Amino acid sequence: MNKKQANILLIIILFSSAFNNLAKAERQSLTSISIQAEYFLADYTYESPYEARFVLSLLDKRLNLKPCAQSLDIKFTRSQKVMGNTSLTIRCKAPVNWQIHLPVRIDIYDDIAVTKTPLIKGQSIDAKSIHFRKKKITDLHQGYFRKIDSLDRLQAKRNLSSNSILNSANVAAKHLVTSGQTVTILLKINGLQIKSTGLALQSASLGQLVKVRNKQSNKIIEGTVSSEGQVSVNL
Repeated sequence: MNKKQANILLIIILFSSAFNNLAKAERQSLTSISIQAEYFLADYTYESPYEARFVLSLLDKRLNLKPCAQSLDIKFTRSQKVMGNTSLTIRCKAPVNWQIHLPVRIDIYDDIAVTKTPLIKGQSIDAKSIHFRKKKITDLHQGYFRKIDSLDRLQAKRNLSSNSILNSANVAAKHLVTSGQTVTILLKINGLQIKSTGLALQSASLGQLVKVRNKQSNKIIEGTVSSEGQVSVNL
């Protein structure tokens, strides 16, 4: 039996005891509400390899709810908000009908990419420069990376110290074409492909538009970065 299973078993035992005494009560036991809420949170499947940590707010002792003869119906108030500062909607459906909202704090952890060594602005990110560490992801509003392949073709957007969490704010798509670089121009005309060379006038990432000066005609054309050092132009 693992820790989560042991916790759930304890909650079930406490819940059973509180539920058995419920029929004798004149009002709904606040303890039974908290126990059932804890069971719901402990049994919920979070997108994380680690157990969630949660803290329930205390119920107002002045609550005077009629006893519920069955298990309470418990859901997240907002289905998409299952971590951080959130709340549970708790309902009794029979023999009486009442509803309350219980604030709760839920912290989730995951193995995410952080810098192993400092990175400088524009430096490519690869397996040697990062490692994965257990971090609390609850408040990482700018995102994070779980897999190394998610970082392919990315570079540091600014200087980063070691142990920095990589996110959308500090990484960007790596430039496959840089300003002043000699590139291959792939002209596509009526199904035919003609290669020539040009000088990139801008830096750009995969799929972005970039202006290139054709070295043969000296004309400036615009194409799409299709691979490293290559610009595709449809005519």
